[in-house]
Amino acid sequence: MSSVEEFRAEIRGWLATHLTGEFAGLRGRGGPGREHEAFAERLAWERHMAAEGWTCVGWPKEYGGRGASLEEQVAFHEEYALADAPARVNHIGEQLLGPTLVAFGTPEQRARFLPPIVAAEELWCQGYSEPDAGSDLANVRTRAERDDAGDWTVTGQKIWTSLAHASQWCFVVARTEPGSSRHHGLSYLLVPLDQPGVEIRPITQLTGTSEFNEVFFDGARTRAENIVGAPGDGWRVAMATLGFERGVSTLGQQVGFRRELETLIEEARRNGAAGDPLIRDRLPP
Repeated sequence: MSSVEEFRAEIRGWLATHLTGEFAGLRGRGGPGREHEAFAERLAWERHMAAEGWTCVGWPKEYGGRGASLEEQVAFHEEYALADAPARVNHIGEQLLGPTLVAFGTPEQRARFLPPIVAAEELWCQGYSEPDAGSDLANVRTRAERDDAGDWTVTGQKIWTSLAHASQWCFVVARTEPGSSRHHGLSYLLVPLDQPGVEIRPITQLTGTSEFNEVFFDGARTRAENIVGAPGDGWRVAMATLGFERGVSTLGQQVGFRRELETLIEEARRNGAAGDPLIRDRLPP
């Protein structure tokens, strides 16, 4: 048996053993449009995973991960989806910010921020999109200025901020060089959300739930050392984060989507809807 097969068997066995008892009812919970489902219970599950060493599996061991290879990470996400395990609540910290800090953070930043991500004790959100910029990250208007103490004061608005209402921190791309434009003069700041000067407004979606939020910064503060990379180097750091976001963890989503489709097809055949010619023509053989 190869190391990847052994790893796959290990996580499959662990999920079969631990998605029981108090966690048995979490199977299939919290998917797209249902992010609100059993959030506290899913957070408890995440912390249980952390205690058992199953968070941040792709991170280097020195930062609390398992140092899993790319193939092992693929196996982890496939088996997690196949087990119908609950949607993760720590995805943004684990898959986006954590790898960014491993690559670009200072030793002090790694020591401060990585352990609470591994333990699922601090949750993160992503402060990129803005109302007048959309996903055009080079057109952000949120600004950050240094105060007399050298700390940062952030003013502006972010939108479509996933799970901001449940997060303690946000990594924010802000313009720190007055008069700069496009991808120049941006910085990547780590901003605490539980403070005066931060207002979070959930956005009600068609599903009736509120995964997304507007986040308003009105003189919100963060310490001088909470900048990742050099001032003005935020574009390079932000692009790296987006690269991590498009990494191997998205494979598990594809497996989950396939399972949802198969479940829908089975239900259509069970209840007779598949007998409708219009529906039958849309189903696979």
